[in-house]
Amino acid sequence: MAKNIICDLIQIFRSSVSAVLPENLIQKSISYISPTQQLTIAGRNYNLKDKHVYVVGFGKAVKNMAIEVEKTLGSKIKQGIISIPFGSLDHKTAYDNIAYCEGAENNLPDVNALETAKKIKDLTTKLTQDDFLLVLLSGGGSALLPMPKNPITLDEKLSLIKKLANCGADIKELNTVRKSISDVKGGQLAICAQPAKVATLILSDIVGDPLDLIASGPTTKNEDSNTKALNIINKYKLYNELPKSIKIVLEDEKDLKEFPTDNVQNEIIGSNTLSTEAASIEAIKLNYFPIVLSNIVTGNVIDLAEKYAELVKIFVTFKKSDINYDQLKSELSTLKIPGLVLSKTIQENDIKTKNLCLILGGETTVEVKGSGKGGRNQQLSLEFSKEINNLKNQFKDYEIYFLSAGTDGIDGPTDVAGAIGYLNLIADSIESNIDVDNYIENNDSYNFYKLFNNGELHVITGHTNTNVMDIHLIVIKNT
Repeated sequence: MAKNIICDLIQIFRSSVSAVLPENLIQKSISYISPTQQLTIAGRNYNLKDKHVYVVGFGKAVKNMAIEVEKTLGSKIKQGIISIPFGSLDHKTAYDNIAYCEGAENNLPDVNALETAKKIKDLTTKLTQDDFLLVLLSGGGSALLPMPKNPITLDEKLSLIKKLANCGADIKELNTVRKSISDVKGGQLAICAQPAKVATLILSDIVGDPLDLIASGPTTKNEDSNTKALNIINKYKLYNELPKSIKIVLEDEKDLKEFPTDNVQNEIIGSNTLSTEAASIEAIKLNYFPIVLSNIVTGNVIDLAEKYAELVKIFVTFKKSDINYDQLKSELSTLKIPGLVLSKTIQENDIKTKNLCLILGGETTVEVKGSGKGGRNQQLSLEFSKEINNLKNQFKDYEIYFLSAGTDGIDGPTDVAGAIGYLNLIADSIESNIDVDNYIENNDSYNFYKLFNNGELHVITGHTNTNVMDIHLIVIKNT
């Protein structure tokens, strides 16, 4: 096991996270001139003279977003409520106008998050045309702003979302269902805030940056059909398991108030693209040749692990043979990895002669069948290690390492961001009398990595206070 490569991968990953730290993104996105009370957000100007400013936020990244907003607007903020993950409260406000409320332990909506959501809705409902509402929003916002429609209980909503996730539903499907059974998502928070002006700053954690789905789109117009959520539930054969309360809400004809399009600004200030660009820069510093291949990777980890193993095989074959660049691109296209594109500016000789760092970003899914502990990133690293082991004889002259980790620093209900896999992991685990297949089948990747080599392959960052999906790094190094 090459500890230098492991250190390089972790350093590249940390650089990708640093690029999307919310305080830096807020500084770039807003400015305020106190004497004239002019606020600029992503190039749009707001005159705050004679206006009361309110701030609400929810998500894994909003704490530091709010802190930076405090520094910018200061005492101009009349009141704020920020819903943040359990265990991340360490900030003392300088102005005492913003309350930071913890909830959603293990990224699951709970009573604390529900109480905060009620406070946020109460605040926004009281706003007038003399008020300005700044909304801070990031991934994890759905769990931190739970307010199920009556008569649905929080436990009923949570049970449905868990079942969908365990069946393999992706984040877009989950948030579509969340919108349909919520009193604040799907644009309803912006509607509640009328007639106040609303501006929302967003860190995207969803492939393709769909405004209506990030944190379930509380300030974005919901254009879903009345049947879209039900279709998703039926797709995973869960309709018969629904409680009566959810059936009543989903089958009710929705009569929402008109969305105030002209009074709402939604602005994405950070995404996975920034992270992969930063990873590329850091990889160069560490003497790798970086190739950013996609920012919109999706799919089940089992399928993706197989495709990533084939991806490595294609690049290694290109390095060792006379295959030309057009043939390489053609081979890559057969993998059908979402968004995979090979830049036209890359030189053939660089791929053939240099140590490569393939960089991808996105968000995968896991169909949970076992009772173990883990997350999609740890599971993907294990699955990749198994797949690459099956092709081991083709990589005799190369070291192959893989990192998969969440930019939020949390992989599933665990205390790690992800894990690292490599070419000889299966062989080394056998020598250590560890049955990898048993851990994979039981979805127990966390405990495998905790046991194997004393946890050295776990990627541990703690809460990063940001969230732009996952980063996947594949190193192909000449021996």
